[in-house]
Amino acid sequence: MGASMAFCSTLPLAARPHAGRWAAPPAADTVTIPGGKGKAVRMKKGDTIKITNTHGTQVVDFWAFSTEEGEWGREIMSMHHTRNALQRMTPQAGDMLYTASMKPIMAFLEDSGPGVHDTTAAACSYGLYVLQIGEEAAQEHDSCTNNLYNALAELGLALAEDPRSGYYTPAPFNLWMNVAPEPDESGYACLPPAPVGSREGNGRYPRDVHFQAVAACVGPRAPVPRGA
Repeated sequence: MGASMAFCSTLPLAARPHAGRWAAPPAADTVTIPGGKGKAVRMKKGDTIKITNTHGTQVVDFWAFSTEEGEWGREIMSMHHTRNALQRMTPQAGDMLYTASMKPIMAFLEDSGPGVHDTTAAACSYGLYVLQIGEEAAQEHDSCTNNLYNALAELGLALAEDPRSGYYTPAPFNLWMNVAPEPDESGYACLPPAPVGSREGNGRYPRDVHFQAVAACVGPRAPVPRGA
């Protein structure tokens, strides 16, 4: 199953009446992304992006990079720095998302779901699959890290020549990923995306998140589903 992503130009951040409320612009470009694939788009300061979890069962790996002169590969949305800035584990609608130098790079405008996301898990990678399923099987297994590199390459951008090189890939904002610690805190479990409101079952219904670029020339990338 896929997810869809809309991006459009709207009011600059300072012009919005409330950080947690986003007024939809009259028109937007929409990209539908198949399950297991990714897409990168360029955004200008003030642009917004809406990511729709079409069936409510996807997990989306979301990154943002500044491509301003001298900043490529340096000013990247950082989950651990964002946690430090916010003093909590998970960003909420109305929060800023920060780089390692504590510069705001994206604003989290709105969330139609229950707000369950993850900032701790690294993107799956070739190296991870070597550990889990062995080198031969990993050769045939795609990954979120590989999809990130492919998506950036479509824009003529690269963090390194080969995602298998061991080059550091920043941890993504894992939208709708439901990570629950074990009761004794000895480990954690990855559960299905949390249901919305009073709805029960497997959560197969749409949910949206909205972001706005607050740095120039930001290229966010989304999504990679981790399940059906």
